[in-house]
Amino acid sequence: MIANNARSRTWGRIALPVASILALLIFPAGAPAQTTPPALTALNNAFRSAYAEARTRVLASSGPTLIVNGDRFSLLDSGKRTDADVTAPIYDPVKTIAHIPLAIYVILTPGDGSIGDDRLKTLSALRELIPPAEASLDTLKLGPATLSRQKQIVAGCLSFIDDAAAKHRFNRSSLLTFTRRMAPLIMQNVAEATRAQLDATHAQVSAWRRELSPQKWEQLHVVIIGPHMPREDLVVMQYFLRLLHEPREGGRVIYAESLWEEPAALDSLGTHLLDGQVGEAFFGDYMRMHRDLLGDAAKQYLPRLLPE
Repeated sequence: MIANNARSRTWGRIALPVASILALLIFPAGAPAQTTPPALTALNNAFRSAYAEARTRVLASSGPTLIVNGDRFSLLDSGKRTDADVTAPIYDPVKTIAHIPLAIYVILTPGDGSIGDDRLKTLSALRELIPPAEASLDTLKLGPATLSRQKQIVAGCLSFIDDAAAKHRFNRSSLLTFTRRMAPLIMQNVAEATRAQLDATHAQVSAWRRELSPQKWEQLHVVIIGPHMPREDLVVMQYFLRLLHEPREGGRVIYAESLWEEPAALDSLGTHLLDGQVGEAFFGDYMRMHRDLLGDAAKQYLPRLLPE
């Protein structure tokens, strides 16, 4: 990345070839650390400035961009912005009910045996919230099977809480028996929420696709903003990779991990696009700069440094 941080100073994942080769020439293996001469610092700063300007130009000429940030989708095209709330009504209710057994587990973890007063208080507070939430389900347009499943989850959770609270204790095996019993019901909720999310996503994206010319559709890039943990197999990531026939993240679909501010996410897109062009120009591989430039050399040297 271009940001002046520890990762960029150590020639991180997407450091450009010019800078990396220069570093290897100046600091060969085994050479003592030295203060960088001002002339080299000035030269490197000029490179950074040129890179930033090129990134801006590349991003400006990249075509439409679709930004996905949770339920908020934004299409940027030729200076025009269109926002959409892509919400599946069933998603939050079934997700919230599925969180009840998870809440019970985290309240009682770690531990086994007696339950301290603080945890009993937390468990009691959770218990008080469940009946009103269950009653509110009747006001929603849930199918009979879906509603029945939510009530089954609630009943199992209330039974476990009441038993543990009355005894002021639990054992780990009973907690795991409870969680394993809940898991199939939770996964049915997950499947239903997933279908609803994908259907809502596809409906909105299809509407936008009809508004774009075939040429603009082929130029479309998607930036997905999200946290670290759900990055692998993320629902919307799978959807857009399949929709755009992309073999992996990093081409027309990128994941802007924890870049919650939109300008930072767009900068990440610009970096991906420019680094793709650099990788193609230098190595004939668009994705080469999307991994550490030093990685191949490390694979060759590490067996010598750390022999098995």
